[in-house]
Amino acid sequence: MPRPLSVLPPVYYAIFCVYEPILTTMGFVGTLLDPIKTHNLQAPWPPNNPPPKRLPLATTVTVVQLAHVCGLLGLINIFVLGAARRYLSAQPALQEKIVGALLTPLLIADVLHLVLTFWALGDTRWNFSEWSGMLWMTYILGVSLLIPRVAWHLGIGRYMEARDGERNRKGLGANVALPGRM
Repeated sequence: MPRPLSVLPPVYYAIFCVYEPILTTMGFVGTLLDPIKTHNLQAPWPPNNPPPKRLPLATTVTVVQLAHVCGLLGLINIFVLGAARRYLSAQPALQEKIVGALLTPLLIADVLHLVLTFWALGDTRWNFSEWSGMLWMTYILGVSLLIPRVAWHLGIGRYMEARDGERNRKGLGANVALPGRM
């Protein structure tokens, strides 16, 4: 089986530089267009306490700011991963460090986002039939990003210095000096 040559092959690039930015941009734009709907679909509402028709100004500002942060994450992915792919393709070990420096906190954020959302739902967390479509999408889309991030960290389908680097290539012994590593 041939070894991967890229830290960020097309499938990972498509997920993290196309799919994720589209999701985060859609969330941001959707919130700008209807912050009340975005707010009201975050969690189930008790039957005797319907969602508000108007939000306090502070709540609207908070919802829009959170959506902006989500949109910004997608934009950061495009710029950091695009630059790593373009300018560091000849240095896969360095490219792996830069890409990992972005994907590691995003992996932690994926897990925390799912766990904290579940925790914040309180007593309604187990009432799946009462979850809104947006809440379901939060989990489905969150997992759809979590799985490829875990796969990337495991080195699945990509170049991994620890496994594929010069020191580990067949035919090189531990006592062979490599250029630039003396």
